[in-house]
Amino acid sequence: WLKAHFPAEFMAAVLSRNINDIKKITQFMGEARRMGLKVMGPDINESRIKFTVIKGDIIRFGLGAIKGLGEAAASKILEEREMGGPFKDIYDFVERVDLQSVNKKSLEALAASGALDCFEDIKRGQYFLEVAKGSNFIESLIRYGHRVQSDKQTSQQSLFGTGEHMHFNRPAIPVGEDWPLLYT
Repeated sequence: WLKAHFPAEFMAAVLSRNINDIKKITQFMGEARRMGLKVMGPDINESRIKFTVIKGDIIRFGLGAIKGLGEAAASKILEEREMGGPFKDIYDFVERVDLQSVNKKSLEALAASGALDCFEDIKRGQYFLEVAKGSNFIESLIRYGHRVQSDKQTSQQSLFGTGEHMHFNRPAIPVGEDWPLLYT
């Protein structure tokens, strides 16, 4: 009955129930497509922990299903998004999110999964390009985020803090080829 009358909600629940089994997720995503439902990839500004229905019959991939992210990191991202609103760009993301929970491995998982594709000024492959000897763009973003967060925390703790923050140069987005898309 649920599958017939609420197909998107039913399939989102089935996918969420099997969130830790990639084989079953793949199988059920195929079933959802066969039913005429669209399953969209993860999105840092729209996804929840589990699979959710958006705009009627579209299922959005859950952050908790991204291999290598972890539910604790996903929860911290959602918590920050709920407090501060959608992330404007990748710099806003690393300035706001708890980088103790959302570490290098988490950022790599987000970039590789397409969860950061909502930031149109940068493509997936660019996150992994080398920007300095032995350092990629993700690592430079993390260093930048740590400096900004540390400055904010220091100025808040200052007894005579003027509320002024230092300005840190944002790491330049490296120029390079994007990864090719795979079609099935």
